[in-house]
Amino acid sequence: MPTIKEANNFAALQEKINQDAQEIEQWWSQPRWKHTNRIYSARDIAVRRGTFPALTYPSSVVAQKLYGVLAEHNANKTVSQTFGALDPVQVTQMAKYLDTIYVSGWQCSSTASTSNEPGPDLADYPMDTVPNKVEHLFKAQQFHDRKQWEARAHATSEEELKQLGPATDYLTPIIADADAGHGGLTAVYKLTKMFIERGAAGIHMEDQTSTNKKCGHMAGRCVIPVSEHVSRLVTIRMCADVMNSDLIIVARTDSEAATLISSTIDTRDHYFIVGATNENLKLSLVETLNDAAIKGASGDELARVEKEWCEQAGLKLFHEAFADKVNKSSKSSSEKKRIIDEFNAKVGPLTETSHREARALAESLLGEPIFFDWELPRVREGLYRYRGGTQCAVMRARAFAPYADLVWMESNYPDYEQAVEFAAGVRAQYPDKWLAYNLSPSFNWQKAMSVDEQYTFINRLGQLGYIWQFITLAGLHTTALAINNFSRDFAQNGMKAYAQNVQLREMEEGVDVLKHQKWSGAEYIDGILKLAQGGVSATAAMGEGVTEEQFKSKL
Repeated sequence: MPTIKEANNFAALQEKINQDAQEIEQWWSQPRWKHTNRIYSARDIAVRRGTFPALTYPSSVVAQKLYGVLAEHNANKTVSQTFGALDPVQVTQMAKYLDTIYVSGWQCSSTASTSNEPGPDLADYPMDTVPNKVEHLFKAQQFHDRKQWEARAHATSEEELKQLGPATDYLTPIIADADAGHGGLTAVYKLTKMFIERGAAGIHMEDQTSTNKKCGHMAGRCVIPVSEHVSRLVTIRMCADVMNSDLIIVARTDSEAATLISSTIDTRDHYFIVGATNENLKLSLVETLNDAAIKGASGDELARVEKEWCEQAGLKLFHEAFADKVNKSSKSSSEKKRIIDEFNAKVGPLTETSHREARALAESLLGEPIFFDWELPRVREGLYRYRGGTQCAVMRARAFAPYADLVWMESNYPDYEQAVEFAAGVRAQYPDKWLAYNLSPSFNWQKAMSVDEQYTFINRLGQLGYIWQFITLAGLHTTALAINNFSRDFAQNGMKAYAQNVQLREMEEGVDVLKHQKWSGAEYIDGILKLAQGGVSATAAMGEGVTEEQFKSKL
């Protein structure tokens, strides 16, 4: 470990930095990073690590495990399927059947905010909310892993070990929701650091604005420029590198149904920005609304004024405005088609053509300029109007892919053909890119597809490369259903409802929480007490008289 004294010696300082940089470069040369792009050097990371030796965080060990799990699924065209967990009971039961765990920001917002104030998923809860839930679950995983190891270690023969049944891998990797970063890049850095320190093997971050963030299935979604989200992803990886972490990064885009964007600064977004095409407009939308408000309009009246303005404005994307102008010209049908096709060949959703270039091309083909103004329809919050879609999501996912391990398009429906389009679009440029899919309970699955299609949906997506799939809020919904049903039955049938519908079912299914004292670690803690007191403890929790003795004949 370098000391402050060595930090005062130029030669020693440079030698140590160079040595650390070489070790980092060796780390980055591993196959794990073959698809990862970094815009900084190993030395840039080495000089930011301080004098304390680089640690291997427990979360990084599990991140390596997660990478292996996903790599195996990718090779086999299978799927890691999981759902959002609420508490230690859920993660310990999930561990028997699933190989990843999801922690949802939505569920945390509604059930676990560190402000203790529940609310919808607007990412307005304190930024340590989801990291705290990760820590809660990760500590539970570690505890149950230690408890199980100790119990199995006491087996005195192979036969006795087998009688305990297969061991459960409680250290199931956790992937957590980092929302939109809860602020600027310094907030993204601090948030990533919290996740690594508290046990997350992976995190996902979306390209919405942090100030206007909405659940991916709410209206009014506003994305940030492509380059701004790339900077977020770079920041996440940079923080992980400084912390010597193999953190998995999932880049999510909410652009498929986005209607707003915070800035026009990135030319890759220009194709999707909406403008006014009525050159007779005298006032912008905001000026029109302000004038109406001054005259006493509010609420529904202002909404009517906005609707009327938008109808008069002729809101379109630029390529639509160009096509309309061409079609209204006196040119022949064949000439109109030729001109539109020539324009669209150079200006499309994936061409990344700037608006300036598109305007120049349009004028050269038409011989006159087109009126198109994306400033006029800006909304009162100053945001620009945006029309996303699947191809927009493809464009963004391609931009994010070099900086993330997986990419994910948040969609409004479980549309298989749309999933095909997104996967094909991303993999046309990045053939080996891993994909993620949200099997959201916000979708009405009863209307979306038949029961047979529901049964095969995950596997069909898996064949397309969606190797990590998750039901974000299944922990919340399954808990709600179970408690609703038990409360109803308990009110009607008293202890019969619990004894027959809960306890008996636990016995039949072999649910270890049946013996809740043992599940909670009472025997494990007794062993620690006895070890500390020379092998005997009069206060052992699982001694003579413990009620769980009643269950021995049942198990």
